[in-house]
Amino acid sequence: MSADGLGHVATLVRAAKRFPSYRQRLLGRALRIAQQALACNAENRRAIRWLGVIWWQLGERRRGRALLYAAEVKVRRSVY
Repeated sequence: MSADGLGHVATLVRAAKRFPSYRQRLLGRALRIAQQALACNAENRRAIRWLGVIWWQLGERRRGRALLYAAEVKVRRSVY
């Protein structure tokens, strides 16, 4: 999955905020794209972060928080 695929995720998440009636469908599509990006590269921090954001917005706060934490831990480990 290319970087522009994750850019498409950002567009879908923003659209979900603008169009509440299509929120579930747009976030579901964004979720599939982010999962495909993560399947291609399990170390993709951007994909992990987007998955956390999407799950958070879908109401799965615990899952979203865990993914955002995992992305942050990966960033800290790569710095040290």
